[in-house]
Amino acid sequence: MKAVAFAAPGRMELRDVPDPQPGPGEVAVAVRYCGICGSDLHEYTSQAPSLRAAGLFQPIMGHEFTGIVAALGPYVDGLAAGDPVVVHPGGACGGCWHCRRGLANLCAEQMGTGYRRPGGYAERTVVRADQALRLPHESWLKPAALTEPFAVALRAVNRGALGAGETVFVAGGGPIGLLSVLAAQRKGAGMVIVSEPAAPRRELALSLGADFAVDPAQSASLQVREITHGLGCDLAVEAAGIAATMDDCLAAARRGGRIVVAGAFEQPYPVNLLNLLVQEQSIAGTFGYTSEFREARDLIVSGAVDMAPLISRTVPLAELPAVFEQLATDRGSGHKVLVAPGG
Repeated sequence: MKAVAFAAPGRMELRDVPDPQPGPGEVAVAVRYCGICGSDLHEYTSQAPSLRAAGLFQPIMGHEFTGIVAALGPYVDGLAAGDPVVVHPGGACGGCWHCRRGLANLCAEQMGTGYRRPGGYAERTVVRADQALRLPHESWLKPAALTEPFAVALRAVNRGALGAGETVFVAGGGPIGLLSVLAAQRKGAGMVIVSEPAAPRRELALSLGADFAVDPAQSASLQVREITHGLGCDLAVEAAGIAATMDDCLAAARRGGRIVVAGAFEQPYPVNLLNLLVQEQSIAGTFGYTSEFREARDLIVSGAVDMAPLISRTVPLAELPAVFEQLATDRGSGHKVLVAPGG
């Protein structure tokens, strides 16, 4: 079968690899759609030591995908060949301290589809059967490919303990930032403000329901203060992973406000703890999701949220190395790009 593999930082390769076969408790999934995640691009462009280049992660990325169950290993119940599914890439162990307390996203023994195990940048992959969540119909395969990033956004808003009617500021209008707009709406936000330098993404944020979309070149935090009549936002979601947007979040949050870090920072970020103390602000990290994955799947297949505006294009597997190269130099050239390994 065909797969695209990480060969080295800045280099992806189309390869012929053996068809994977499911073992006990596993299913083979014929991948229909797989999203290109910002974290994959981050690995691709990073100059930091690479876990994949070191062999600690396997070379086939892709953790945001849907497909059709193609084959079942022994001892699999509840799924059948031909079932459309969305794959939860975590695959937590289920028995550790964190798993037993509902914190499976922090499990250190996760299967890690797209990390420890081959992911969705391939025509076919194998996952544990409990990672495959059924979809009601094949027509949901494309929008449900955004289940994973939408779950990340829902988790970020939950980590921020958003209260009904509160003001949310989202710093960064990439896929996670835009999905955070939808997540904040679902959780009862009273007002959503997005900052994003790219005009098309600001327009998309407004079309998704954001109340304001501001250009950070004009000082996003000052604009948030003006919109909120000097108070600031209740919750700020950092969704870009750069110092400038974190600065904006800290400056835009009101006294007693909360900041959730959802962006992946490659470099350390200095925090003035005295300001944090005096203003009694809280900073929380967020990683993955727990119940939010099923919640995201259910919201998508119920029609409660529309993923179509976030999907900018779909490309065949053979074009993926060129698309990585393009997106690495121009992140704003697309919203969410999907790969269709099956053609």
